[in-house]
Amino acid sequence: MTGNLNESSGLDRTALDRANDLFRSGRATLPQEAVHALAQEVIARLDQRNKETLRVEGPVPQAEIDALCVDLLAADENVATDRIMRAHDSGVSIERLYFGYLAQAARQLGEMWEDDEASLLEVAIGTGRIYAIMRGLRRLFCAESVVLPDEFRAVFAASPGETHTLGVTMAADQMRRRGWQIDLKVGMSHEELVDSISHRQYPIIGLSASCTSMIFALSRLIVALRIRNPGAWIMISGKIADLEPDLMTLTDADAVVKDLPEAEVQMQNRLQARLQAQRRG
Repeated sequence: MTGNLNESSGLDRTALDRANDLFRSGRATLPQEAVHALAQEVIARLDQRNKETLRVEGPVPQAEIDALCVDLLAADENVATDRIMRAHDSGVSIERLYFGYLAQAARQLGEMWEDDEASLLEVAIGTGRIYAIMRGLRRLFCAESVVLPDEFRAVFAASPGETHTLGVTMAADQMRRRGWQIDLKVGMSHEELVDSISHRQYPIIGLSASCTSMIFALSRLIVALRIRNPGAWIMISGKIADLEPDLMTLTDADAVVKDLPEAEVQMQNRLQARLQAQRRG
């Protein structure tokens, strides 16, 4: 151990551990095709962002990506995180770490699986660790971001396949009356939601679902949204909040709320914390 895994480094260990738990629990409880889908979600979303980064900064040296991939598949889940933190300490920007180092490593893991150089389990472990590192770096990513003047801005969305949309529609209307700028997304597919929400870079994302059969759809959506918008704070609401006590762990959401007053308090607390962090920065 190098000693980088601590709060003073800027790494959010709670977020990192929770993201690792998401992929561990997925490998233990989800069908193989669902685990593969989560891994592919990480690879595809990061590959998209990597192409954007390559046009600006160029690729990370291949030797560094090879070494990172070895660490991502190591028995010790912390060695890859340590490598990334050392790169950050040496002056590599968070954007470069996210969409250069981690994105190129994700793509290489996908190629290793296609070429039978790594098993599906190994790729799932490696991509899960990439996602967890990204989550752990969120505090640093936000510190390097700019808070928009219209910070009281959020999007509420029904999860893909959700047909019960009255509740989230009413919640959006009520929050608008309280002065929030709320965009509403209902009746949209996974890809449509990811593209639409990521385009606006909302600081707060509220997702609604009505039943436990939506857990995998929520997990997959949250993974995609975190890659496209690393600084976003994501909460889940709807009847599913009453049905599954471990919903935060199963989906890697930042919060689960059972009613609108609780949602507003959580949203206000999140914005206040973000603004305070910006002032300290």
